[in-house]
Amino acid sequence: MTEKIHMDEFFFFTYDSILKKLGRENQGYVELKREVDKLTKKYPLIKNLHESKSVNDGATRKEVEAVQKYMELKFEMQIYVEREHYFRGYRDCILFMIHCGALGTNFDMV
Repeated sequence: MTEKIHMDEFFFFTYDSILKKLGRENQGYVELKREVDKLTKKYPLIKNLHESKSVNDGATRKEVEAVQKYMELKFEMQIYVEREHYFRGYRDCILFMIHCGALGTNFDMV
C-alpha cells in the first residue's frame, strides 16, 4: 500500500514549522515580529485591514504611516521565511532520499 501525500497539508506544515523555527532561533525575525506586534496593538486600523474588515475613510496621517511601516516590516519578515524555505528544500530533499534508500544511511544527520 502506498502512502498518500497531501500537498496542502505538507506545505502548511512546512510553512508553520519555518515560522516556529524563525521565532525560536532568528533574532532578526523576532525583532521584526515584535515591532509588527507593537504597531498592530497601537493602531487597531492595521488589525482591521489584516482581518479584511472595513476601515473608515478618515484615517489619520499617523495611521497611514503605521500601515506603511507595517507593510515594510511584513515584507522583511517574508524575506526571512523565503530564505529559510529555500534552504529547507535542499535539506528535505536529502532527507527524503535517505528515507527512500537512495543515499544510504551510513552517516548521521545533525
